[in-house]
Amino acid sequence: MTPTQHQAVWELCRQGLPLVADLAADHWENGQSFKLDAQIRVAREIRRLVDQSNWENRLTAHANERHEPL
Repeated sequence: MTPTQHQAVWELCRQGLPLVADLAADHWENGQSFKLDAQIRVAREIRRLVDQSNWENRLTAHANERHEPL
């Protein structure tokens, strides 16, 4: 996981959402995007961290695809 993803997980835990944090970490570790449920109330900054984490995940996946042997 990237530093941003670790920070997002930490912030979710700090907000009292350890199960959501675990789910997010599982998604990112498996190369998947994570979507926060719209009913989960967190600060805008945490939503931005999740968005940034998803973007980093997509960027890493794209970079890995370009370096796979043919």
